[in-house]
Amino acid sequence: MYRGANQLKVDGKGRVALPTRCRSELTERCGGSMVITVNNTKEHCLWMYPLDEWEKVEKKINDLPSFQPEHARLKRFFVGYASDVEMDKTGRILLPPSLRSFARIEKEIYFIGQGNKFEIWSAKDWEASCDSWINQEGEGDVPTPEMQVLQL
Repeated sequence: MYRGANQLKVDGKGRVALPTRCRSELTERCGGSMVITVNNTKEHCLWMYPLDEWEKVEKKINDLPSFQPEHARLKRFFVGYASDVEMDKTGRILLPPSLRSFARIEKEIYFIGQGNKFEIWSAKDWEASCDSWINQEGEGDVPTPEMQVLQL
């Protein structure tokens, strides 16, 4: 179970050291093999799954009929952007350039535990989103059809 928020720094090569408390669990669970992809909503953040968890999600996506526009879009973004990453012996991962660009990541990120996965946000977008969410005062978000299908 992944939880908590951590502010981290991205080095000039796009590498980030994962929080220490996550490293041993990720090593035991998936040998440090993970998949990072884009969030399929209008938010510019990334989702990082341990490989075993990603395989469950990917199977659900691949089982969807491609002729429905929302399913095709989900496959294009979610699977199309999916990138395999490996944690090195110092606990770092490399955020691929295309994903850094999508998420507008520069030097600082927030690494947010979400139970079965992590969200990776640019510091600017995370802080702006938090302000926006706080100011919504009871406005309920309606899940997109894609999220309803996946029940993520």
